[in-house]
Amino acid sequence: MNENLESREKKVRSFLLLLSFCCLSLQLVAQTADKKISYQCKNEKLSTVFEQLERLSGYYRLQFAYSDIDKYTVSVDLKEVTIPRAVGILVEGKPLTYTVENQYIYVKSQRGGGKISSNKFTYRGTVIDDLDIPLPGVNVAVKGQKGVGTTTNADGNFELALSGDKCVLIFSYIGMKTQEVRATEGKRLTVRLESDAVAMKETVVTGIYTRKAESFTGSATTYKAEELKVVGNQNILQSLSALDPSFVIADNNLMGSDPNTMMNVTINGTTSITGLSDTYSATANQPLFILDGFETTLQTISDLSMDRVESITILKDAASTAIYGSKAANGVVVVETKKPEAGKLRFSYSGNYQVAWADLSDYNLMNAREKLEFERLSGYYGEFDEFGEIMDDAQRTLYYSRLQRAVAGLDTYWMNEPLRTAFTQEHSINAEGGDSAFRYGLTFRYKDAEGVMKQSDRENLDGTVNLSYRIDKFSFSNQTNISYTDISNNVVPFSDFATANPYQSKYNSEGGVDKIIEIYYLTNKPNEAQYVYNPLWDFQQKSFNTSDILSIRNNFEIEYRPIDKMRIRAKFGLVTSKLEQEVFTSPFATDFTGVESLKSGSLNQTNQRETSYDGSFIASYGDVIGKHTFNIVGGAQLSENNTTSDMFSTIGYISDQFSNPNFSIGYPEGGKPTSTISKTRSASFYLNGNYAYDMRYLADVNVRSDGASVFGVNNPFSTTWSFGLGWNMHNETFLKDLEWVNFLKLRYSLGNPGNQDFDAKIANSVYTYYTNYQNMFGLAALVSKWGNKNLDWQRTLTHNVGLDLELFKSRLRLTVDYGMKKSDPVLLSISQPPSTGTSFIPMNIGATKNNNFSFSINYFVFKQTDLTWQINANLLHTKTSYYNIGNSLEKYNEEGRENQTLLRFYDGVSATALWAVRSLGIDPMNGNEVFMKKDGTYTYEWDSSEEVICGDSAPDAEGNIGSNLRYKGFSVGVNFRYRWGGQAFLETLFNKVENISETAIKYNQDKRALYDRWQKPGDIAKYKRIDDTSVTQMSSRFIMDDNSLECQSISLGYETTTASWLRPIGVSYFSFRVYMNNLFRISTIKEERGLNYPFQRAVSASLSLRF
Repeated sequence: MNENLESREKKVRSFLLLLSFCCLSLQLVAQTADKKISYQCKNEKLSTVFEQLERLSGYYRLQFAYSDIDKYTVSVDLKEVTIPRAVGILVEGKPLTYTVENQYIYVKSQRGGGKISSNKFTYRGTVIDDLDIPLPGVNVAVKGQKGVGTTTNADGNFELALSGDKCVLIFSYIGMKTQEVRATEGKRLTVRLESDAVAMKETVVTGIYTRKAESFTGSATTYKAEELKVVGNQNILQSLSALDPSFVIADNNLMGSDPNTMMNVTINGTTSITGLSDTYSATANQPLFILDGFETTLQTISDLSMDRVESITILKDAASTAIYGSKAANGVVVVETKKPEAGKLRFSYSGNYQVAWADLSDYNLMNAREKLEFERLSGYYGEFDEFGEIMDDAQRTLYYSRLQRAVAGLDTYWMNEPLRTAFTQEHSINAEGGDSAFRYGLTFRYKDAEGVMKQSDRENLDGTVNLSYRIDKFSFSNQTNISYTDISNNVVPFSDFATANPYQSKYNSEGGVDKIIEIYYLTNKPNEAQYVYNPLWDFQQKSFNTSDILSIRNNFEIEYRPIDKMRIRAKFGLVTSKLEQEVFTSPFATDFTGVESLKSGSLNQTNQRETSYDGSFIASYGDVIGKHTFNIVGGAQLSENNTTSDMFSTIGYISDQFSNPNFSIGYPEGGKPTSTISKTRSASFYLNGNYAYDMRYLADVNVRSDGASVFGVNNPFSTTWSFGLGWNMHNETFLKDLEWVNFLKLRYSLGNPGNQDFDAKIANSVYTYYTNYQNMFGLAALVSKWGNKNLDWQRTLTHNVGLDLELFKSRLRLTVDYGMKKSDPVLLSISQPPSTGTSFIPMNIGATKNNNFSFSINYFVFKQTDLTWQINANLLHTKTSYYNIGNSLEKYNEEGRENQTLLRFYDGVSATALWAVRSLGIDPMNGNEVFMKKDGTYTYEWDSSEEVICGDSAPDAEGNIGSNLRYKGFSVGVNFRYRWGGQAFLETLFNKVENISETAIKYNQDKRALYDRWQKPGDIAKYKRIDDTSVTQMSSRFIMDDNSLECQSISLGYETTTASWLRPIGVSYFSFRVYMNNLFRISTIKEERGLNYPFQRAVSASLSLRF
């Protein structure tokens, strides 16, 4: 109870902190509007005075729609007055008037005798977007008259006084198509600007610079928020994996759909030696993540609200990733969030809702009668007499008593006990506004994601404030985010329920839960009792595994434009977080059966504080001179990360009502609190150049130097480079006349990005103080880990050849890429003899070679204003192999053969190859398995030295097939994911059909363990005889083709801005979409999925309102 109260108190404190933060931000905006200023001038032009007032205000924008205002000069001495009052004083006595609308102050000529000029004509109008929403800050220029124009106000209105009763006005706005409109004096205009979706889509955002895709030689793909949300509304990365073949999220067969389990993400396969490289880095093959120009973590991106995202760009090859140097060998994912839009204060609401349930379709467990028959035939109840009856009287009585209950209807279904129908809700409220100079945005979000297993939850509470200000050649922006995450994990794995016997009752005759539901004895231990526990016992105890994270992130950026074509930016990011984790195991849990009471029950507590700094300086210049287009970007980056972790464990609880350490006996024997402090620093300098001749022949060059503290003092710096070449064939004269060819680019890139995402102390030896005994010479230190100051940087030489093609007015789009990556050297953890005092040492051994091929096609069957129908498909093939290993890793190969694992480390061999002894199946004459040696001869003896490659877990092809149909405001989308050509080792068949030991017999098994077993000579069967409990060795008999097709999502949506029922309820935009996710999965193998946490199926919905 105390823990629950404490958890609620933390949530309340976090909520109040966020609320105070949001209120303070709004208060600052309000205070800016009421700011008082003092100003003095003598004989200054009125327009100049207005400009000075804008600077002093920092909030208001003064606008006037005529040029004769400069004929007025003023002399004033203003003291402690607001900006509107100051304007009133300045126009007093002149034929001028003014109005205040939000941040805008409009100065106009008075009507009638107050006209400034009799030969001026006034043009008025409103500018709206394609959703009929007014657009503030649109530039309105007069064609042929340089420097004459205005901008729209907060309501999208404009007014312009010109000579002549006719003119051509040019309307331009970021992200919109520029339009020219003929205007006539006296006729009010309504101008609708269309979103330049193609232009925005064809822009590559790297997080450091933005480049037009037509002039870019790298391999990169951008997806807008609308595309992501057609697939799903819960996680942007899961949606991304359904759209791009290169971005793969591997199924976690152990943890399934657990909301608190980290994803395993790769781009175009792996570059490190799986199983060894990850000793020093859990993210050895993980891409780099960039959020709004700053480096971030996979978990931060995974927790990001779908409604905050503007776009996601995947950088895949050296030309696109080399700007990040030694951090980008695995690719880069760049996420841009939505920025505040100018206009009067507006509110919007976004909600996402989901109902999910466990997907148990891959479980194939026995019922009560089948399990009893399996136990009988396997000899669990003893030998049979000549009539097939159990000979032992006690065992026969036990068997028939259980069978009688099963016949009477006892068939316990255990798997529903830890499961629930899970509800997820996410609510986001956004407020934004401002003008072309100052913009503000405030977002408040709450998300509660329930897992399909009870006791598993993830709650997110966060608030974000975006502020931007532009004055003259300077612009400033600041984004502050405060987030609180509350995590709860289930403490009893799902496998405990999946293996419980169906002929056992959940509850005793009194309705209670027994701790032990069966006691038995092993043949080799006849006097030592073995227990079968009721999984509900542990489930009902007060054990828990919880954690909470509070983080504050602030990103500040300042930009200066000394000239039109040059930008100088400085960025500084600060992230600080605090993690508190507690894992409490009740003293009554089955883990402490047989343990003395003074040592029963335990608490493990971890407190971690992390602070990171990231500062950058970037200068860029771009220009077009005739047929020559060039861009140059140079910069430097400094970053630092400091982490402090404190941990302790206590044991000995007489009750599970209180988990506080004060209620424990003390520390475990020989145990004590521990503390770890780590610091990493890096410094980078980079230069990027881009050149295009006549937008036909393209070139990109990158050079970057990185220094990182994680490597040894002998190799602190590394230089990476890349270059890319491109040919826009559609701009050639011999293709310009072909109207059906809209875009055709060939590109090639070469570079050597690297990977420095390793443990902070990897290059250093680590010592621990030995304090168990007093030492007259001082504190003693023991080596806990050897370092290696000569470690080389891991670099990846990357080649990529690509083709981009658009045909038939861009109705058909095709992208093809072939890449090759060579990582040399690879950083591995190599085991050492015990005499060295440590188990492992980091070394550079071996190299990997990755080949990848991807293909994407998109075709618009219909492409009209009110009707579009597009079909898309993509494919990815990857293969990673080893070289330069020699015999260095032979010890790991020997351990793999001894422990019956399938992966080996040999030169020229696939990293995902499955090694096993070839099997010819069960011999019909004697029921024994027949194996094939390397020389082709047969044997009954399994010999690990005869193992060969029997398959590969990497598929020949995997990807997505989807379609999206839009008619007016309605849309329907469907996405499938397929996998073809790979193999899988059938763990369920190996562990729950054939390899059932005397101990495992007491737990439920796969149905196939009862059927198709060899019984007598002549039987053609898949599996050995049922009473053979000897160890079954791994062989090719358990490796099968793994082809699958799953429906990732089906969605139906509707959005409108013109419906008649919107205005009466004060809504300007409405969107609603429903989804069905993971609806079905078809596979060529029958394998249990989600062993400790099941996978799920879900129905979800999203709602968006703009007021």
